[in-house]
Amino acid sequence: MRGLAGALIVALSLVSGITPAFAWGAEGHRIVAFIAASELTPPARAEVSRLLGGSLPRAMVRVSTWADAIRRDRPHTAPWHYVDIPFGSSGYVAARDCREGNCVVAQIERDTRRIADRELTDAVRARALRFLIHFVADEHQPLHAANDHDRGGNEVHVVLNGRHTNLHAVWDDAVVRALGRSPARVARRLEARITPFERARWQQGNPVDWANNSFAIASRDIFPLLHGRSYRYAPLILPPDYARRNAPIAARQLEKAGVRLALLLNRAFATARP
Repeated sequence: MRGLAGALIVALSLVSGITPAFAWGAEGHRIVAFIAASELTPPARAEVSRLLGGSLPRAMVRVSTWADAIRRDRPHTAPWHYVDIPFGSSGYVAARDCREGNCVVAQIERDTRRIADRELTDAVRARALRFLIHFVADEHQPLHAANDHDRGGNEVHVVLNGRHTNLHAVWDDAVVRALGRSPARVARRLEARITPFERARWQQGNPVDWANNSFAIASRDIFPLLHGRSYRYAPLILPPDYARRNAPIAARQLEKAGVRLALLLNRAFATARP
């Protein structure tokens, strides 16, 4: 019976075109890039524009999905997009969750150092900048910081409004699309509501703290839905309003990612290029 159910899932996946999910989808990454570009200081704007070879925010938005586009050709970069903090644990432990520095937390730290190092070539710094723009957004997708032996929800087969997909893809795409179809408009709306208190609070901490925050959200708001469900062998039917109901969580995470990405860039490029 278990084998038959597994075969059914495979067949449904092929018919539905399910592919391994990345994070936030293109729309989410573009929203983060738009928000971050608006939060940059003049020196940071100038250096980001120079390294990316274009005006802002367009240049940041354009490269925001680059790390996903090159992922299949550079498979060694795949672990840089996430950190598998085990569900039920107290949070991130580097020795367990980021062995040999191979996770999004360590990669954000490395890329932040690289973009600030003016001894490196512009090509190296620009590549690190493209990665950083993407990875800060990735870290704020809750299922990119948590794992319940399900590849961050990729193996949690679900049905949402009649469509067979997986839980990770729902959070990448459907939950973000519930905010609106235009990344620029969504970004403007989200940034306009960020209060000075929230901005100051979100600028505290470091990539480890931010990963732990994403993990806490996944543990509190996503994983409890799965308890006691046989989603590994039969699809979990999600409520029709699941995406709309969870859109506010995604909105907050996208806002945080934009503010924190800008924080890292503003610090790295605190002074104008000599």
